[in-house]
Amino acid sequence: MFFKIRYIVILTIFLLISSFSCKDEKIAARDKDSSVKWENISTVFKNNDNKKNPDLKKPVLIFFYTEWCTFCKKMDKETFNNNEIAQYMNENYINIRVNPEKENSKIKVMEKDLTPYELMMHTGAQGFPTTLFFNDKMKPLTVIPGYVENKTFLLILKYLKEEWYNKNVSMDDYIKNSE
Repeated sequence: MFFKIRYIVILTIFLLISSFSCKDEKIAARDKDSSVKWENISTVFKNNDNKKNPDLKKPVLIFFYTEWCTFCKKMDKETFNNNEIAQYMNENYINIRVNPEKENSKIKVMEKDLTPYELMMHTGAQGFPTTLFFNDKMKPLTVIPGYVENKTFLLILKYLKEEWYNKNVSMDDYIKNSE
């Protein structure tokens, strides 16, 4: 009798542990899917020169950040971990996250050899965070300075991806009409 109770207790503990570990794996998988998949800036622009990577037919989003920037951290936490935004970015953009204070290798962009910091300055970006958008032909579209709240950021992503700027619709009008 004692062995049966012991066997049942051990089996119950084993089943409980197994069920909790499965739940943790599901949560980890969900959390993994809810974040943006970031690419390395050097890799993307090197592959862009070769025109061999079919994913480079997507527009490019470059998020410039620093470790000390409060609003950069807020974008990481609130915007890039938002399920809808992360999914849209992963499906429709090549996403690059770069710290220009640490990354100083030159990349070939806009027919110039530039570091990420020089790229920021060349496009008129002055602070952090800054988000730079290129179209699928690697032509710069726009620079978005500062923190952008989730709803507006998703609308900006859609506006640029769907090329509303080619349809003579301003970004402001697009955002106002989408509300």
